[in-house]
Amino acid sequence: MSEFTREEDKYYLDLTVDEAHILINLVEQLLELLGVIDIPHHYDESDPFAQLMHQLKPAPDEVATPDDPVLLRLLPNAYADPESAADFRRFTEPAMRSKKNLTLRRARQALAVIVDSNSPGVIEDLDSDTWLAVINDLRIALSVRLEVDESSFEKFEALPESDPQKPLYAVYFWLGWLQSNLLDVMLA
Repeated sequence: MSEFTREEDKYYLDLTVDEAHILINLVEQLLELLGVIDIPHHYDESDPFAQLMHQLKPAPDEVATPDDPVLLRLLPNAYADPESAADFRRFTEPAMRSKKNLTLRRARQALAVIVDSNSPGVIEDLDSDTWLAVINDLRIALSVRLEVDESSFEKFEALPESDPQKPLYAVYFWLGWLQSNLLDVMLA
């Protein structure tokens, strides 16, 4: 099972091949949702995560309040007033998108080493802040698509193993554990 560790000021993430596949698939799908089209992807279009993430089209190139609820959570309005929100978005969204794209690309590059070699591996000397941001954004995206609320864990436990939503919720909760593990290691 995946785990973050730390030796002095260096952080590491030990992953199985399956875990690396899940993470790289989610990262690539989030990149595509943010409008990045210049990357080859590792996932199959029939993958349940791909179907979940691509419910709506990627964001347009112009800066406007996103129609997609995932993008609206990742790139929220700063003001309730539409005019003020549009002005703020026009000046801040390009930088926010650029930073998210950069962090997701860094994670993708590290994950690709494990996925392409098809053997378990350790991501060495990783940037803990980058990984914290990536895991957080992935959790936000899944929580919006799955409509996670305070009863979601009970709902997950009640789902039969044959339900196609079961593995999606399992990944959401695994990402929560992974995020908590990284925070514990960072604060230790």
